[in-house]
Amino acid sequence: MRFVVLTVLLAAAAAGAARPPVEIAPGVTVVEGAVNGVLIRAGGKVLAVCGDSRPEPPRADRVLFADHRRDTAWAGERLARQGAEAFVPAAELPLFTGVRAFWERYRTARFHDYACQTSKVLAEPLTAATPVRGGEQIRWEGPAIEVLDTPGFTRGAVSYLFEAGDKRIACPGNLIYGDGRILDLYSLQDAIPEAKEDAYHGWAARAADVLTSLRKIAAWKPDILVPARGPVIHNPQAAIATLERRLKAVFASHFEIDALRWYRGDDRLRIQASRVLGSTPVDWMPKAETRDLPAWVIAIDNARLIVSSAGGAFLVDCGSRKILEEVKRLRSEGRFKTVDGIFVTHYHDDHTNMVQAAADEFHAPVYAAAEMRDILERPDAFRMPAQTPNAIRPVTATRDGQVRRWNEFQFTWRFLPGQTLYHGALLVKKDAGESVFFIGDSFTPTGIDDYCLLNRNFLGALPGLSSSVDVLRKTCPDCLLVNQHVAPAFRFSAAALDRMARNLEARKRLLLDLLPFDDPNFGLDEQWARFYPYSLETAAGQPFKLQVVILNHSPVERRYTVAPRVPAGWKTPGAVAVTVPARAERTATVRIAPPPDERGVRLVTADIAFGDHDLREWAEALVVLR
Repeated sequence: MRFVVLTVLLAAAAAGAARPPVEIAPGVTVVEGAVNGVLIRAGGKVLAVCGDSRPEPPRADRVLFADHRRDTAWAGERLARQGAEAFVPAAELPLFTGVRAFWERYRTARFHDYACQTSKVLAEPLTAATPVRGGEQIRWEGPAIEVLDTPGFTRGAVSYLFEAGDKRIACPGNLIYGDGRILDLYSLQDAIPEAKEDAYHGWAARAADVLTSLRKIAAWKPDILVPARGPVIHNPQAAIATLERRLKAVFASHFEIDALRWYRGDDRLRIQASRVLGSTPVDWMPKAETRDLPAWVIAIDNARLIVSSAGGAFLVDCGSRKILEEVKRLRSEGRFKTVDGIFVTHYHDDHTNMVQAAADEFHAPVYAAAEMRDILERPDAFRMPAQTPNAIRPVTATRDGQVRRWNEFQFTWRFLPGQTLYHGALLVKKDAGESVFFIGDSFTPTGIDDYCLLNRNFLGALPGLSSSVDVLRKTCPDCLLVNQHVAPAFRFSAAALDRMARNLEARKRLLLDLLPFDDPNFGLDEQWARFYPYSLETAAGQPFKLQVVILNHSPVERRYTVAPRVPAGWKTPGAVAVTVPARAERTATVRIAPPPDERGVRLVTADIAFGDHDLREWAEALVVLR
């Protein structure tokens, strides 16, 4: 299937256009803006590092890309399409010249995704690019440019080093933002081979690479750092040291209450933590008390079956054929007569793959928190890690705190956005018996489950990690907790719950220092601005609408501007804007009319402009024209 790209841009003017060039050394100017460009002039030629973000940039002869991310690469991409020779990191060459193949794969590969890598990939390929590697030099009429391999913000990124006059200037791409910050943490999610850990469980794993790369740059002793975004850095050693200190503080906070420790054990977690913390030990929270499951709860792989003395059963999750077959076997043996319902704790595929099949087999209704209903019924409309493509319909939405009687049990449905934003829980109290809280994957006996940053785990006032701890404290502090991946039930002490709450509050303050936003959730939540639906199928020539959904994490009201920009033959009415109250969600509607003779899959991207932030080609949606 052929891929062509539609790019939707948010108005750059709302966040401030590129400022006039500033000379930082003889023949070297910096154009600060949505992307900082370094322009070097010599012998009548112009070489640009990272590009030029001015609305109508002059032509350049060469352009050097630090990484493949389209949200910064666009500034160099424009110069390349005007004829500049493009130099790109060798390790990322396919993400410049082979992006059609990427999008071909991604249309289905986004489901069951445990690689958890950004999809901020170029919309259109560069027709030609020269790969460069660390240790090479780019020679031209001006100063020789040294290439340094500096993985971190992306796996194969490079930095560029050169001397001009008496200045040593380094261009580190997205490794650092201003004096000791970084743009976000979720872009650093990755596998950790030495700990035998996959990317889904590798919380901000490339932070270690960021620090290693910055130390290499520091060893070169630059006078000036010009990052791809953020202020120019005039004291590189202090900025790098500050970023390292801030990252170490955040990592110590994370690992102190990391749920993964239960699954992986202390030795493997030490390996993960030490990559950033070095020999500094982690002050781990003591493990929670564990207990056997009550007799009325049957463990089946990572599902649980609640069995009533009245002959009914209630299934919690169904992620595999194995679970479905075991429930059928138990019914055939007379352990129960009917499955009266299925409760879905969260959307992840290992909890949902076979829910619809189970609902059909047992003629059972499916229940889930109201906040999850849409992602379960329309998985194609979302892009999240570990999604199943198997829609579940219909889903009976439950309100937070809603109570229901089922035989000798009282059910209380809760919204519990711990491991992921799209997560619920079920409190089950047996008459004259135990109270068991089925919490999905939100906690283990070692802490809170936030090891995949792309799951949308929030801190602070919005529903998220902090509110989940509050739910445990207030709903049933003495309940047995059941995470279906954990064999025993467990119970946190009041001291442990207090410790988690304090940890998360302190982490929010640490992240405010680390990230360049007025609320750290902008740097934790990749999808604070997203298209809905993510995938849309429509007839060629048929006008369609897409929503840009904006979750304003800021503590103040913000105005966001959307300015569609479409290729020749496509029609759009122009700019739209939306004002979003503090920590609220609103939508802006984008109306687009494709020409009647186009077919295939198109990529829609969007720039986001608000306050001082101008984030180009930030979100995307797939549009299938039939």
